[in-house]
Amino acid sequence: MRQFRVYVDGNVFYHPNLSKLVITEAKVSEDAENIDSLTLSAPFNHPYIDAIKPMASVIICKKGKETVFEGRALDNGSDFYNTHTWTCESALAYLKDTVQPPFSYKGTLKGLFEQFIFVHNKAVEQQKQFKVGNITVTDDNDYVAYSSSDYSITMDAIKNKLINTHGGYLMVRYESDGKYLDYLDDFKTKSVQKVEYGKNITDVKITRDHTERVTVLIPLGAKKKITDAEGNETESEERVDITSVNGGKNYISDDAAVKEIGWIWKSEVWDDVTLPSNLLRKAKSRLSDLVNGVTSIQLTIVDESDTGADIGDIRARMYVECISKPHGINGTYLCVSRTRDYLNPSGNTITIGASGVSLSASTVKQDKNISALEDDLYGQTRKIDVILGEVDNINSQKMYRTELIVEGVNIFKTKGEKSTMLCKVYSWDKDITESIDAECFIWHRKSSDEEADTEWDKNHIGMKQITITTEDVLDNASFYCEIKL
Repeated sequence: MRQFRVYVDGNVFYHPNLSKLVITEAKVSEDAENIDSLTLSAPFNHPYIDAIKPMASVIICKKGKETVFEGRALDNGSDFYNTHTWTCESALAYLKDTVQPPFSYKGTLKGLFEQFIFVHNKAVEQQKQFKVGNITVTDDNDYVAYSSSDYSITMDAIKNKLINTHGGYLMVRYESDGKYLDYLDDFKTKSVQKVEYGKNITDVKITRDHTERVTVLIPLGAKKKITDAEGNETESEERVDITSVNGGKNYISDDAAVKEIGWIWKSEVWDDVTLPSNLLRKAKSRLSDLVNGVTSIQLTIVDESDTGADIGDIRARMYVECISKPHGINGTYLCVSRTRDYLNPSGNTITIGASGVSLSASTVKQDKNISALEDDLYGQTRKIDVILGEVDNINSQKMYRTELIVEGVNIFKTKGEKSTMLCKVYSWDKDITESIDAECFIWHRKSSDEEADTEWDKNHIGMKQITITTEDVLDNASFYCEIKL
């Protein structure tokens, strides 16, 4: 199991196996579009309570070998019981510590990002420096022209000149040789976990903000260039528009949305777009998002990695397969934010990006399909490893839970070995396995041979317990039981 620890300036501040180093809260809020935060609390008798110096100390949280938070405390305070609490911001906030001097830049988008980071790194200590990582945001012409006559905060400069006009996300990535800052058009990582109604979703909240809806968009491009009689080129205040390629109109509208909610106008500027045709294309894509408003889907989940399973966490900035048929959710969505309490994971939430999601017309009913967590198999030997019912200790409000019991060996080393797997069903803490018909028990196998798995599944329906032999495990395989009540 990957243990969660907290370090302050390189020294251990919290470790689950050290009774003196107790903390009462460690909640990390991740946000794909903003700076992550940490709420950290410790009792008054913590031996290193004075070690945290706001704005100075480096606070790092690790789960196993993975860094799940790095940053600094912004403030500290205490309550009636003298419990101390610090609000912390992640390493991305280091970009707020430096300024970009007035500049005039012409070149590639990648080059401008590199220039911003170079200027930042020159002005701060090593701890706050970034290596330029992956840059996947692109410009149609691979050429941008920006200038500024003011001193601007580095974070603001990146947002104003890059993110607001070209889109994309900033992501801090930790490697063995340092801290990288990526500028990505999209995230490529997908969670190995599936979030599913009736299994590990405990609550669903869908909010649609209609105040953000727009039905008419006026797109504006780069400022036009003027050449005087002597051939000198200057920049005018007039901007490129779409009049010449849009039937004389400088705006586009969505007829269906106008009919529904009326004419709601907005203008947006693309400073790097010089061709009306490109501006029109960008505007159409942007309006398709604006007409829907902002849809927020918050799911309260049980993360399998919190149950002791050796499996990757669900994090913001990755895609997650989410299924909740009563709520019209069925697909792979970007996890735009994640709230995670590492000491008390029962209320952990994720917010997925899914514009245009509508509720199903059917009444939301409790889905009584109960299935055990699939086990995470690893290693080179023939191995069966089962995740037991710890998830139900976290999610105590669920009426039913299942528990898989393995009798025999978990690792098959020689031919002819076998183990028995038994699936028990509990209602609260009462074992109700005997009262359930055998036909409700449906066993599944997952291996590298999907066709063989399908045939295996057909032969293992209606059994409360099964026997697994070396013939069932050609290399690595996982087994779980689905209960249909």
